[in-house]
Amino acid sequence: MAVGRLSGAWVRQVLTEVFPAGVVRRDLLDHFAAVLVSKRSSKGAKGRLARRLYGRLLKLQQRGLVTQEDGVVRSLAVPAKAKGQAPPMLSVPLERLLFKAMLAEDGQGDGHTPATLMVARRAFLAEAIAAGWTTEAAATVLGISAAQAGLALGGR
Repeated sequence: MAVGRLSGAWVRQVLTEVFPAGVVRRDLLDHFAAVLVSKRSSKGAKGRLARRLYGRLLKLQQRGLVTQEDGVVRSLAVPAKAKGQAPPMLSVPLERLLFKAMLAEDGQGDGHTPATLMVARRAFLAEAIAAGWTTEAAATVLGISAAQAGLALGGR
């Protein structure tokens, strides 16, 4: 991936110009992979790109510039004001669990099952709540409703 950096401005530009109505996060990853990952790229290049993209989307979401709901990413024309206080910062273990949950959600058709998605969501939610997050804040970062978070935590 010797082509430029994956910046938040570039991600927002693609969201507003190419996908104005919103896009499934997996399709957004494929769009950037078509530009940044070549056949000569090393193994795992798309996975590293996914990690960068998910990080950028999370930062844009925290700033109120995009929304992520059920794996669909939409750019907001006017930045949304954060309600209440911002969620605590992501620790490295939480960031890994969030990445795994997003991968499980995006890879639904590629060997991932609804059960593995539920396990990944439950792992992130449980760790976030143990770290002092509210259920609503963890669900928002994950891109699901508080009711879905309750189901993920309650259903074993």
